[in-house]
Amino acid sequence: MKIGIIGTGVFGASLALALASNQKNEIVMWSENAELVKEYKKTAKIPTLFQDKMFPKSIKITNSYEEALKDAKLVLLVTSVLYLESVCKEISSLLSSDIPVTIGTKGIAEDSHLFVHEIAKKSLKNPISILGGPTFALDVANLEPVGLNVASKNKKCIKATLEAFQGTSVFVEPSHDLVGTALCGCVKNIYAIGSGIVSGLGYKESTHFFYLTAVYKELETILFHFNSTLTTLHSLSGFGDLVLTCSSSKSRNYTFGEMVGRGSNQQNKEKYLKNNTVEGVHTLKALLPILEKKHIKVPILKTISKIVLEQEKPKSLIEVVTKKGN
Repeated sequence: MKIGIIGTGVFGASLALALASNQKNEIVMWSENAELVKEYKKTAKIPTLFQDKMFPKSIKITNSYEEALKDAKLVLLVTSVLYLESVCKEISSLLSSDIPVTIGTKGIAEDSHLFVHEIAKKSLKNPISILGGPTFALDVANLEPVGLNVASKNKKCIKATLEAFQGTSVFVEPSHDLVGTALCGCVKNIYAIGSGIVSGLGYKESTHFFYLTAVYKELETILFHFNSTLTTLHSLSGFGDLVLTCSSSKSRNYTFGEMVGRGSNQQNKEKYLKNNTVEGVHTLKALLPILEKKHIKVPILKTISKIVLEQEKPKSLIEVVTKKGN
């Protein structure tokens, strides 16, 4: 199966490496970076992502959308949410409407407040699915056994994604809950910032998991108001992704939260945000208006927002969790 991957960030490249372990797959990745493509053709490496990792011959990289999409039986969109809409517009005329498109991007558009599948549907008439689950890119790249949900209303899209990952180290579990899966992929990044704040304040594991239990209950409330099911809450994209992202310093959201909890100065925080993609900060600005419009009570999310965006004292997060717990 030919698979076109749009985006050569660390997650897109990691998915390519996992997919290449299925010898029936041929992968062509698209990148806007001409120097990256030139270097890759010489060395079969992407040193900015994986310093010494050699990519197999079944993975090609190009600057041409046409080359990446021609004869593709499945397209993976793994670009930043900031550029997803423009990418979808650019590829819409090059992609037959019957080709399944699976989105690995997570987040919400700050301006339109649309989820990633809604952004794609503005320009693409293709069947759409989204990926979600507890995966760090490096673990995927190293072919560790990992699990992902693929969520779609379209059976063809789910079938194509399952076939692509068959025989790889990635276990893919189907879901029909697009909105719930998208929500979990967004919200967990915000909660991970909060988890980092708890750590940065110096609290130990017991307090950390007290916080996580309160978060899990709040996530259940959010999903309920979006007509999602407990199946999604308990899934790889729900419980799995939440706990992973909120429990590891490998998460940039968690690491940023630690800085906030430790009381790092504004200059250091801004420097970290400039040099790292901290999805939770962008998601906060887009998600809270959506939740407020639905009159959903989310005291933990609101407190994280006040701490991150309004410089409220970090310890107020523990205060709201303790109040909620009592």
